[in-house]
Amino acid sequence: MARISTSTKETRNAPRIRLTCRLFFSTDDHLEGEATVIDLSKTGCAAESETIVEAGMTLDLFIFLPDYEWQLHIDQAVVRWVRGQIFGVEFQNLRPVQKERLRRLVEKLRAQ
Repeated sequence: MARISTSTKETRNAPRIRLTCRLFFSTDDHLEGEATVIDLSKTGCAAESETIVEAGMTLDLFIFLPDYEWQLHIDQAVVRWVRGQIFGVEFQNLRPVQKERLRRLVEKLRAQ
């Protein structure tokens, strides 16, 4: 079940929805990893991974959303913060179709 995150630890540009799903990420330097999404918004997400990432890294993301046949592809996301195995990314480059898909998903989850 989706819930709006009420954490005030980070500055939020958009409300985050609690969501658990799989995330695959990679960098231009050939780092690859898997993570579990913790929360999601129209502008970013938080995830937990055993693969070490650092603030400032640019990632290519594939988010495997529940109830969707195709993963959501984020061409460019920047790691904004890291706390142990948990990190937050800001989506920088979304194709219009993916941006609209993300917007609809967040609205649907918020309404639940």
